[in-house]
Amino acid sequence: MKWWCKLTGCVALACILLTACTSQQPSAMTPVQEEASVTEEGQTLTVVNPESINNTAVDTKAEEGKKYQIQTRLTDFKLLSETTGLAWGATRNELRLYLTQDRGKTWTNISPASSVQFPNSLEFGKDLFFIDPINGWIVRNSLGSGEAIVLRTIDGGLTWKMSSLPEASSVSAIYFIDQQYGWILTENSDGVKTLYRTVNGGASWNKVMSSPLIHENTENELVLPRAGHAVAMTFTNKSNGYVTTLDQGQPKLFMTNSGGAQWKENIQFFNPSKYTKCKSFVVGTPTFFSDNTKSGYVPVGCSKEDTMKFNGYFTSDSGASWTLAPFGLPWQSVKSEDHELQAPYFLNEQTGWSIQGTTVLHTTNQGKDWVALPESEKLTEVLLEYREIVKMQFYSESVGWLLVSKSDHKRSLLLQTQDGGISWRVL
Repeated sequence: MKWWCKLTGCVALACILLTACTSQQPSAMTPVQEEASVTEEGQTLTVVNPESINNTAVDTKAEEGKKYQIQTRLTDFKLLSETTGLAWGATRNELRLYLTQDRGKTWTNISPASSVQFPNSLEFGKDLFFIDPINGWIVRNSLGSGEAIVLRTIDGGLTWKMSSLPEASSVSAIYFIDQQYGWILTENSDGVKTLYRTVNGGASWNKVMSSPLIHENTENELVLPRAGHAVAMTFTNKSNGYVTTLDQGQPKLFMTNSGGAQWKENIQFFNPSKYTKCKSFVVGTPTFFSDNTKSGYVPVGCSKEDTMKFNGYFTSDSGASWTLAPFGLPWQSVKSEDHELQAPYFLNEQTGWSIQGTTVLHTTNQGKDWVALPESEKLTEVLLEYREIVKMQFYSESVGWLLVSKSDHKRSLLLQTQDGGISWRVL
């Protein structure tokens, strides 16, 4: 089959218009009386229904401003601005996706129809991507002999349309740079990696790269190799992209300047000789900063025995060269294989945050020195019960979100700071 084969998907499938569940009162919610009432079952969010749409299949008349107890455990989130963010989880294989545009005071259910099942938790950048509150995409891997599908919305989740990836394997990453241009990376059990690109907002997808089963010539070497597991993918424009992998436990970085058609490893990125005491490694997502897209950061974690420590690799020339920045952080205990420590979050190449125990640490010199911020009584109280840090993100030097979970992975809480990590409140 030709590599440039265009994937249009099933004609009938592409015509399906999935109506969001936002206009339907979630069945897994029960009314609560007070905003501060947070029980073991979940977190109280004020859910407001969106404007009604032409949909006779569901009741579009819901009580406005009513508070509901969300039974869904939130598993991920994404801050889109200081006031706007997404948070989501799943209940009975149904995705529950919520949007706030007022710093978490009220939330809108923008979930796709419950007929689309999601048996696994969704991660931002892997299964779900939004560039703003209006334009978003969700990937669901094929179930059994079915096809992988891509849901897309251009109206903030009021409606969802569907396209398919008929030949797709397990999806490893999704990334969009604007409303039209995006990429999906897949990987099968043999390590074959395939990259799809859309130039029409996800309505159709073209295969632009695939790992060969057998390396035949030097041209075929300019692809993502079968060896190694794809971890994350980032694009900064229509041409330049980055993929991190773990190959026999070693972090690697691959780069493209051809929109994904050709890839080459940056052998300068990681030098294992600098880590003589490390038993294994983890590598994170290449992040390029909004104030300067030439500057970026990739976290690399080193583990030994039952502890782990992160350092950072930084670039100021779009990834041509990378500098190791040893973080002045202590080793942290890793309680189990299921418990993954979160890398420090960097807003730019100098400013970052990390959490050690119940203390928020802040750096302004690329992680060389870390200052403990004043203790937040609320954060300390929460972290003593919800001990696992699921994710931390800052949108500015003031506003950040933090998702924490109990060790049983059944309950979570989402918190917000508006003063750079000094004080926190439960959303």
